[in-house]
Amino acid sequence: MTDITAEPTRAAAPEPGAMSREWHWHPELPVGHAPYWHWPPKPLTLAKWLWTNWLQFSDRSMFLAFAFVVAFWLQPVTGEQATFQPGWIGWVLLRNYISLIVVAGGLHIWFYGIDGQGKRLKYDPRPISTRKNALYKFNSQLADNMFYNLASAVPIVSAYEVLFRWLYANGTLPTLGFAEHPVWFLLVFPLLAVWQSLHFYVIHRLIHWPPLYRHVHSVHHRNVNPGPWSGNSMHPVESAAYFSALLLLAVLPAHPVHFLFLTYWLLLGAASSHSGYEGIWVKDKSRLLIGAFFHQLHHRYYECNYGNSEMPWDKWFGTFHDGSEEATRETRDRKRRMHGQ
Repeated sequence: MTDITAEPTRAAAPEPGAMSREWHWHPELPVGHAPYWHWPPKPLTLAKWLWTNWLQFSDRSMFLAFAFVVAFWLQPVTGEQATFQPGWIGWVLLRNYISLIVVAGGLHIWFYGIDGQGKRLKYDPRPISTRKNALYKFNSQLADNMFYNLASAVPIVSAYEVLFRWLYANGTLPTLGFAEHPVWFLLVFPLLAVWQSLHFYVIHRLIHWPPLYRHVHSVHHRNVNPGPWSGNSMHPVESAAYFSALLLLAVLPAHPVHFLFLTYWLLLGAASSHSGYEGIWVKDKSRLLIGAFFHQLHHRYYECNYGNSEMPWDKWFGTFHDGSEEATRETRDRKRRMHGQ
């Protein structure tokens, strides 16, 4: 098993052929976690990681920028949102539909439609299944995934957003601005990253409980080889639990931009992190970092990596898979013990 202080690698030069028997491409192994918890502290390593993931061109930085655009320009919280009206509620729903269709649909077209980069930086050597399969609604993985995204995930996350906009507009939740509290305003963003990591781990472990897995989480795990539309392909019960991470902002002093950032990380980040690729490769260079090999391991081996690489919850609770063959054996042994095999 790896040391949790190992620095995660998000992009590297692709190999001309498959890197291993199980993976066409993978980041440098063993995979690690974000360097928040290095001991002794490594300030330069942390600064480099924050620069790469938050301040350079990555999916995370794009979600952050989009949150500011929506919060301060496209649809700020205004007095009209103090009452539930079809007009502004409709714009919330429409914006979230468009955002997800652009991100998930765009990634799917690039990777699997026009085959924009072939298998460069692709994790799983197998193509996304296009065969008819009775496991999925409409006998299609893509159609099944899109159905749950559009019929469940977007309406549910939009309901959370409508509720919070109403609470902010009524003054029930105070709006914390940058001018009054600049340090706290900035600190909330990384705090939300830590919170999302913990919330995801706890909820994810819960829905792997056999009864909930069988009736709820199995919808998501149909996607052993996930694509961009797989990220939000969830049973409505799971979607409601997954997006409930937003409820922290009912008690944490914040600004609507913080709520929107977490919203887009959950909604749009699920699409990018399930794309099956480490990054978007254009003209012999990785142009946009989107990969989540840490979670790809979970889809392959199930009983591991319930959280994400933001925090070492899996390391601390004994469910970490670092991508090594030894970790695969340990995960399979743990699965057999759990199921009495």
